[in-house]
Amino acid sequence: MVKNKKVGKYNYSPDVKTRDKIDKGFSKGWGFHFPSNEDYWLDCHTHYGRQFTPKAYYETYETFEKFFANLDAFRLDSIITIINNPEMIPVCKAIASHSPNFNWLYWMHYEKPDHKIMEEAIKQGAKGLKLHNNAILVNKDAKPDVWLSKKWDKVFKVVEKAKLPVLWHITQRMSVSPYHGGNEFKTLANSNQSVLAATLEVVKKYPKIPFIGAHQIYLGLEQLEKLFKKYKNLYIDTSVGFFLRWADTLNEPDKEVYRDFFTKYSDRILFGSDCTFVGKIDEYLTQSFLAHARFILNLNLTDDVLQKVAHKNAEKLFKIEPLTWKRRGNTRP
Repeated sequence: MVKNKKVGKYNYSPDVKTRDKIDKGFSKGWGFHFPSNEDYWLDCHTHYGRQFTPKAYYETYETFEKFFANLDAFRLDSIITIINNPEMIPVCKAIASHSPNFNWLYWMHYEKPDHKIMEEAIKQGAKGLKLHNNAILVNKDAKPDVWLSKKWDKVFKVVEKAKLPVLWHITQRMSVSPYHGGNEFKTLANSNQSVLAATLEVVKKYPKIPFIGAHQIYLGLEQLEKLFKKYKNLYIDTSVGFFLRWADTLNEPDKEVYRDFFTKYSDRILFGSDCTFVGKIDEYLTQSFLAHARFILNLNLTDDVLQKVAHKNAEKLFKIEPLTWKRRGNTRP
């Protein structure tokens, strides 16, 4: 008799247990190896890297349609992209009006707080605010506490009133990291520590706003855990750090560490890739997405944890209606 000997920690798709009993167990054991798998991915962190005018509507729409057509095979069903040009607000509104896959954030420069633009963006469908500390980190004339000014207070209050989140690139990785093709910052005009401290003051000041630290704030798991315990409205996305190239796998001890972290903080982690669209869809862009999905699937998470990270957390924070997957064939990649 063939027996399934479970070795180590394995989590199976919920339908495996269903087959044990349904129809008097007729199909028990069929597909017993199926692991937990995502319903679909909602990528909360993407960029459209071209300059826009309202005339770019068709080009923008066609680019994203092609991307979804390619990535549908890998269960990408929705994205949140980032714009920083007010002229693109009506373009994004138009695309989102007939594309449930498309959502967007408005990116505001630290020197240009404008609560009126933020109000208009939200009114037209923006799902939140994007902020970036890089310009402060490298500019000796910038002050990390700029975010605590009266003008920024007006912006944050607009976001708070709308009950929407802030996606924030807070700190900078201090290494080359060839794994990512990353550059190196040997010195910063304003230190990571000072900029992080100022940002956390904002997180503390607005407890009703969910703040999502991009790239895990470039902090290790132990430091993230300390911040999670102290700031209940702090979250992270999976972009850049939670990443596996096409030929790589996680070592088993590392997998255990990450699995425990994802399980413990399953409500605080959102799937994001930091993909950038520049007018063409190629394998490089595709792999940028897949490398993040590959990392998470390597952890063999339980179904409830996986669904939260893959899409449910983002849907909750950004107020996005869940999507319904439509069958296309007898197998689903």
